[in-house]
Amino acid sequence: MEVKFFLKDKVKDTTSVRAVIRHKGQRYQIAVGETVITKYWNENKYRCRTPREYPEASHINTRLDDWADLIEEAINSFGLIIPTQLMVKNKIDEMLRNRNIEAGGVIENEDEQYLVSFAIKYRAESNKSYNTKKSYQTTINKLIEFEKLFKTKLRFIDIDINFYNKFNNWLLNSTFTKGEDEIHYTKNYIGTMFKNISKFMAASQGKVHEFTGYKDAEFKVEAEETDAIYLTQEEIQKIYDLEITEELLKKNGYQNKNLKTTIKSLNEERDRFLFGCFTALRHSDYSRLDSLHFKDNIIRIWTVKKDKKVFIPMHYQLRELLKRRNNILPAPISDQKHNKQIKNIGKLAGINEEVILTKTRGGKRIETVKFKYEFITSHTARRSGATNMYLAGVDLKFIQDILGHSKIEQTISYIKVSAEDNAKRLVAHPYFSGKDKNPDTK
Repeated sequence: MEVKFFLKDKVKDTTSVRAVIRHKGQRYQIAVGETVITKYWNENKYRCRTPREYPEASHINTRLDDWADLIEEAINSFGLIIPTQLMVKNKIDEMLRNRNIEAGGVIENEDEQYLVSFAIKYRAESNKSYNTKKSYQTTINKLIEFEKLFKTKLRFIDIDINFYNKFNNWLLNSTFTKGEDEIHYTKNYIGTMFKNISKFMAASQGKVHEFTGYKDAEFKVEAEETDAIYLTQEEIQKIYDLEITEELLKKNGYQNKNLKTTIKSLNEERDRFLFGCFTALRHSDYSRLDSLHFKDNIIRIWTVKKDKKVFIPMHYQLRELLKRRNNILPAPISDQKHNKQIKNIGKLAGINEEVILTKTRGGKRIETVKFKYEFITSHTARRSGATNMYLAGVDLKFIQDILGHSKIEQTISYIKVSAEDNAKRLVAHPYFSGKDKNPDTK
């Protein structure tokens, strides 16, 4: 096989060059994108002559040599198969594209080289949950902010350990405003950034690039176990028994205006929160419970996040709560509004012991001391439900199924039980108490 180059139009002063190849009885013609001055073309050598007055000629010849090697490699890649003209063209285009990508050069659809462009498209086409897509968008926003600050445009070739260190250090030193405070990002927040970036890279690898820098052992998705509270059964009982009156509200600083509306709103959110405590469902699930979900004292519901149907026995106080409400469930509300109200409910219920929680922010362990009610969120209901089920002796595998955890270790770490609580739970166990032993075995 020999790759020869010919001028497309000898009559013109300048003309393009075509490669012509004969192979196994087939003739192939390939446009190579080179243009030469006609009078400097050497027809016998299929290359440009290189006089002093045409310095570009040597560079053209070098590129033609590269083209000859590329075309020969492309055709040989078919082995015993005799390819068509289109097969050869497509193979050459593929090889060119891969070479450009590997070198970080420009490809035909240049936008496909850029991480953010791909991530935006990936998010738009994803069928993941609302919260997952929201997380993708947060990562995209941070990448765009990083690009603007460092005057760069991240390509797939750039996502390696050097990018990791630079992006990680930037996030560790960045802050956001909450109220009047400047707060550093948590380890879990930063870990989610790299988790999503790795997901974008993995989804695009093999389609628009072949870079694996994100698979470096040092390209870590760091996380820490969440330091969070749970409410004991006694504290949940306080919320359950709470009678919200105008007098109680005034005593806690509420103004006289619209107190009746406030009472109604707080009662709704108190009951909604209790639904979460008695089921261990997420807010996205317990806030949309409907009478159709209750049958034969069992709750049957498809969970939003895991898209899985769970079956939960109805807690006796949940049945009482439904009866108290005439089987009318609270209307849906946003997580943000719900969180604000349940903190107020916790305060009104007297859940006010001081609690210390720690989180890693900006690479440092930060302790936060607040009243316990200030740490209550919609997720506290789910964690409290799971923890109290465990302390009551409910099978751990059943709790795992409700929570939707793929591994039992996730459930164990999720349940907030101190070593002392666990010991108290086991005091009545036959092994420790000696009760329920078969008299014949004494």
